[in-house]
Amino acid sequence: MSETDEHDQDDAAAGAVDEPMTMAAFRKSFYYGEHADMQFKYLAELDDAQAADAIAEVLTTVGEVVDTGDLDALRSRLVELQVTGYAPSEPVEPSVADAPFTALSGPLGEQRLALITAGGVFDRDDDPMGPDGPTQAESLSMIQDFLRGTPTLSTIAVDTPPERLTARHPGYDARTAQRDPDTVFPLTHLRAAATEGRVQLAEEHYAFTGATSQRRLEKQVAPRWAEHMAEREVDVAFLVAT
Repeated sequence: MSETDEHDQDDAAAGAVDEPMTMAAFRKSFYYGEHADMQFKYLAELDDAQAADAIAEVLTTVGEVVDTGDLDALRSRLVELQVTGYAPSEPVEPSVADAPFTALSGPLGEQRLALITAGGVFDRDDDPMGPDGPTQAESLSMIQDFLRGTPTLSTIAVDTPPERLTARHPGYDARTAQRDPDTVFPLTHLRAAATEGRVQLAEEHYAFTGATSQRRLEKQVAPRWAEHMAEREVDVAFLVAT
């Protein structure tokens, strides 16, 4: 084999390894992949052209903020893009065929509500995996262990300040939830609604890691959790996914 042929083979091998990421793969990587980010996972819901326009708008707004220092403008634009990205193209009529429907027994403001999130939130002083539980970075490599395991319910008191909370989850980028637990566990906002008389809050609220054995969740632990909440006179559960 000539030296030229060897170089050609090396170049071909390098090209196979370094093949550029497509736009579709790039936008989907924000949902679950190397660029996973709660702020921008909506890009996976867009087509290539829509995602390119959204990214261009973000960059334009960032450029303006460099000049103006107006972070509120950037924050507002990011929220607008998320709302647009997640909004369905056609109105959706909710339908649940595999679960019983129970109507509210009265106005929402008269119901005792408990917040439940699948976002892996927990009190820093009460780690469900023990005092030496894995970090968020370590949990990402433990996804199969989580998916085979039995979910653990974390109990969080209604008056727990957000700075006491953190999050860990092998199935999504929990860094945003760590910075602001209200993104997946909006207890602060519910407390504000309770102050306005729009809802009544239970003394306990709950969290677990949604990346878990779904069979064990449905058949074993969820019924026990429901009994636990019923004993505490919870009327309504506000479920938050990730």
